[in-house]
Amino acid sequence: MVNENKIASFFKAIAHPTRINILRAIEENDFCVNDISDLLKLNQPNTSQHLAILKNKNILVKTKKGNEVCYRIKDPSIMKLIEDAGTIIERLKEE
Repeated sequence: MVNENKIASFFKAIAHPTRINILRAIEENDFCVNDISDLLKLNQPNTSQHLAILKNKNILVKTKKGNEVCYRIKDPSIMKLIEDAGTIIERLKEE
């Protein structure tokens, strides 16, 4: 069983609106840093910082394509977790 500190650290890594937007943006395909920056209208250093946080928690896998660094989601069930969180939030709001 994974301890509570590791679980909290995982949630902390995805607990930022920009990182959730990044995950949603790359859900279907690998994207390079510049593509993500352009898509989300973020500067490249800021994008790289958010990607590094996700990469350091093994949420993303990094690959090199020529001079570019690209990322993909390591386990697609992370997106189900984000979707489920949205569903829970909606249910809690209704009560």
